[in-house]
Amino acid sequence: MRIFLATLVFCLAASCSAPKTSDETPPGQIGEPAADEVDLADANEGGEKTIEEMRAESLAAIDREACEGAGGEVRQEGMLGMYRCVKSYADAGKTCRSKSDCEGKCLATDDAMPDEETVGACQADDSPFGCYAEVEDGKITNAICVD
Repeated sequence: MRIFLATLVFCLAASCSAPKTSDETPPGQIGEPAADEVDLADANEGGEKTIEEMRAESLAAIDREACEGAGGEVRQEGMLGMYRCVKSYADAGKTCRSKSDCEGKCLATDDAMPDEETVGACQADDSPFGCYAEVEDGKITNAICVD
């Protein structure tokens, strides 16, 4: 742990070197300002959307009535907080041994151990976000974290 901390401090110190003078040009970026010199007010010149604009578009693209009518809930998800219609599965929490036992995925429970025979629980809803391990044929298979 001490070696890790010493390395981290060294790396931070190295990145905090003296500021560049205006006549220095970063390698491979002739005539362009360094990333830390870009005026953020000009960042949207190329027509790029802000996170707020993308969130508003994701919300506008959802038919809230249709979502709720199908048993869904409109909510923000993922690291970027985009809006989605998340639908619950009728068999949520049911004991399973494979995906074929569920509407969604068969997910390992917290007490499941790799390489051991196990049962899982059917996925609660169709949200792809979070960390989970799938169960197939009574064994833990794919583990993934989706942001």
